Amino acid sequence: MNRNDRKPTDGFRRDQVARRAGAGLQMRYDRALALARGCEAIGDRVEAERFYQQADHLRRLLNSEAA
Repeated sequence: MNRNDRKPTDGFRRDQVARRAGAGLQMRYDRALALARGCEAIGDRVEAERFYQQADHLRRLLNSEAA
């Protein structure tokens, strides 16, 4: 059996996986926000807006997981 085919067998394992996914989202959010601010600092408004939109999307995902 492939290791990736296994499903979590209890609630504890599912909670661990969910927490890791949330941590990854938080890191991606922080990175997108930092990139947006960097692009804004060098005057690239189009790229900055793209990263701000990405950060907003990730923030919404984080908020939906917290609820």
